[in-house]
Amino acid sequence: MKQRLYSLARQTLVYGVSAAALQIVGVITLPVFARTFTPSEYGVLEIATAALAAMLVIADLGMASASQRSYFDYLDEHVHERRAVMATALATSLATASLLAAVLIVFREPIADWLLHSADEADVVVLVALCLPVAILALLLREVMRLRFMPWLYSLSSIAGAVVAAALGIGLVVAADTGVEGVLIGVLAGHGVSVLVGIPATARHVGRRLSRPELRVMLAYGLPLLPAAAAMWGLAFVDRVLLSRLADLDDVGQYAVGARFAAVLMLVVTAFGLAYTPYMLSMFAEDREVEKQVRGRTLTYVAIVLTAISLVLALFAREIATIVAPDFTQAYEVVGILCLGVSAFGISTVAMAGISLVRKTGYYAAFSLTALAFNVGLCFALIPPLGAVGAALAAAAAYALLTGLYYHRSQVLYPTPYEPRKVIAVLVLGAAVVPLGLLPLGPGFVALKVAGLVAFAVALFAVRVVGRLELMELKSLVGRLTPRASGA
Repeated sequence: MKQRLYSLARQTLVYGVSAAALQIVGVITLPVFARTFTPSEYGVLEIATAALAAMLVIADLGMASASQRSYFDYLDEHVHERRAVMATALATSLATASLLAAVLIVFREPIADWLLHSADEADVVVLVALCLPVAILALLLREVMRLRFMPWLYSLSSIAGAVVAAALGIGLVVAADTGVEGVLIGVLAGHGVSVLVGIPATARHVGRRLSRPELRVMLAYGLPLLPAAAAMWGLAFVDRVLLSRLADLDDVGQYAVGARFAAVLMLVVTAFGLAYTPYMLSMFAEDREVEKQVRGRTLTYVAIVLTAISLVLALFAREIATIVAPDFTQAYEVVGILCLGVSAFGISTVAMAGISLVRKTGYYAAFSLTALAFNVGLCFALIPPLGAVGAALAAAAAYALLTGLYYHRSQVLYPTPYEPRKVIAVLVLGAAVVPLGLLPLGPGFVALKVAGLVAFAVALFAVRVVGRLELMELKSLVGRLTPRASGA
C-alpha cells in the first residue's frame, strides 16, 4: 500500500511542479491585466477564454479520455496498436477543431454581438478560432506524454507555453496597447510553442496509420463523454455568462478575479488527475484488488489536502487581492465558496473511477447534465438577489451534487472500500472555518484566520479523520519524496 501511494504521490508531485509554475505565471499576469483592463474589459477576456474552453470540449470528441482507455487495452509489447490508437485520436480531434474554427471565423460578427455585446469584438472571436486547432494539438500531444509516463516533458510543454503566452500577452497589452486581443495572441503563441515541444517528444509514440476499428471503439466510449464534458464546461463557465446577462460585465470581472484564487486549487486537482488516471488504469490492469484498496485510501487524503488548500486561499484572499488587484474590491467574497466547490470536484476525480473502469460512460453525461441544470436553476434564483456570491453558491452546490451522484453510481457498479464519514467530516469542518475569510483587513483579524487553520487541523484529530495509520503513511510518503523529488 505504501509503495503504491508513494508512486502516485511522486507522479503527482512532478505534475504539481508544472501546476505551481503555471500558477506563478498567473500571479504575474493577474495584477498587470487587472490594472490595465477595466472590469468590463476583463469580463470580455473571461468570456472569450470560456468560449475557447467550450470549443476545445467539442473538438476533443471525448478522444482524450477514450484514447487513455483504449491505450491500456494493449500491453507494452503491442507497440503498433498503441501508436494507432494515438494517431487516430489526434487526427479525429484536429479535424474537428479545424472545422469549428472555420465556422467561428465565418460567423464572427453575429457571435461577437451576442456573446460579447458588440460586433466590434469580432477580432476576439477570430483569435479564439485560430487558437482552437493549435490548442487541441498541444493538449493531445501532452496526453501522449502522460500515457507514456513522461511527467517532466509534460511539464516542460505546459510551462514553456504558459511563459510565452504570458510574456507576449503582457508585452502586447502594456507596450502596444492591443487590449484583449493582445492576450489572445499570446495564448495562440503559447500553444504553438507547446506543439513545438510536443512533436519531437512524442513522434515515435504516434503512428502514421489510422484505425477505423479503434475509432469506432473510442467514439463509443468518448461520444457519451461529449455532453458530459460540455456540461462540465457549463459548470465551470456558465456562471460568468449568466452573470453578464443577469447582472453586467463589471460583476463578471469581479467574479473572474475571485475565481483566479479557486484556479490555484483547480491546478492542484488537475495535477493530481493527470497523474492519477493512467496510474489507476495501469494498476487496474495489474491487480484489481490492490487498485481498490489504494483508491479507497486515496480518497481520504485527497479530501484533506484539497480542503486545507481551500482554507488557506479563502482565509487570506482579501489580503492578497488588496495587493494584486486593488480595484476588484468584492472579488474575495466568492473565493471560499468556489474553493469548497472545487474541493468537491477534486474528490469526484477518485469517487467516479468505478464508472470508467466498467466503461459505463453514459452516466457521466447524465450526471453532468443534471448538475448543469441544477447550476443554471440556482443561478437564476440566486444571482438577482446576491450577484456574484449567488453565482458562486450555485457553482459549489452543483459540484457537490455531481460528486454525490458519481460516488453513488460508482459504488453500485464497482464497490470500493472508501471512508465516506471521514470525507464528509473534512468538508464540514472546512466549511465551518471558511467564513473567517470575510473578516476585515488588519493584523488582529489575520491572527484569527491563522487560529482558524489551527482549529481545523486539531479538529481532524478530534473527530478521528486523521489517526495513527494516516500519520504513519504520510510520514513515510514525505520521507521518501523529500530526498528523491528532484529525480521523480
